[in-house]
Amino acid sequence: VILCRNCNRAYGPPLVSQNAYPPPLDEVNLEDGVNMRVNARVDFGVTSSAMLSSAYKGSPGSKEGYRNLRLIAKIEDPFYFLVAVRKESGISDFNQIKQKHLPVRIMGADANMMTILKYYGITSEDIEAWGGKMRVTQEEAIKGDFDIISGFLASPALNPESSSWTTLSQKFDLYFIELPEELLRQIAQQNIDAEIVVAQHALLRGLNRRIKTLGRSGESVFARDDTPEQAAYDLARAIDEHHGALKWFIRVYTYDPNTVWQNFGVPLHPGAERYYREVGYMKGK
Repeated sequence: VILCRNCNRAYGPPLVSQNAYPPPLDEVNLEDGVNMRVNARVDFGVTSSAMLSSAYKGSPGSKEGYRNLRLIAKIEDPFYFLVAVRKESGISDFNQIKQKHLPVRIMGADANMMTILKYYGITSEDIEAWGGKMRVTQEEAIKGDFDIISGFLASPALNPESSSWTTLSQKFDLYFIELPEELLRQIAQQNIDAEIVVAQHALLRGLNRRIKTLGRSGESVFARDDTPEQAAYDLARAIDEHHGALKWFIRVYTYDPNTVWQNFGVPLHPGAERYYREVGYMKGK
């Protein structure tokens, strides 16, 4: 097995689907210390469960999906949707922003944040007109140039995708807002892998109570439908037999026999299915 270090992000599913060669190295790869491009075709990969599902199904009305992708194993990888404000702002509810026309600067102004603003009758134009700013960068936030941080990758881990939460919560005093359940359900409808969960006390500095929010989980190993059945079987078995190693990663990875074989509509490879049936993970399924 040759590990491709620059086949991540959105590259993974199409590279596997098309049995393609890795892309040229880019600035992000070089910044991460990846300085060698592997000259070999890509046969299987790992990506977020939601991204795999999206790649398989495609975008409604536009991009066709990569329908030859097949699931080998879904590993649990929990992270949270959190919204936090600078405590010194005195904000505890988005209604205050609406009523007082507060000039807030927002990091994480994605589709989920737009749903929040719409729920409270606020537009991005309102934020700008009141002297605030949408789409604050991480670099700006670290300097203190932010009032609100929002996003689905909240975790105490320091992997690049989540490190801003750990860094900002340690550097600044934050207040974590608990959103209404009706609003949480609206956001969940926009994210196939989202579910209502409870973020526990002390998950991050400043979270001094339990709050109801949304969680997402899943990193999936996947291949193509032409992957030999025995190879898929062996891969599923190897992951299971060595899943104890998952606990030593910087994120909280776990192996759940009840979910390892399903991934939001992506078909399970027959070889992996044979293994999961043999060990009893798919009884009656």
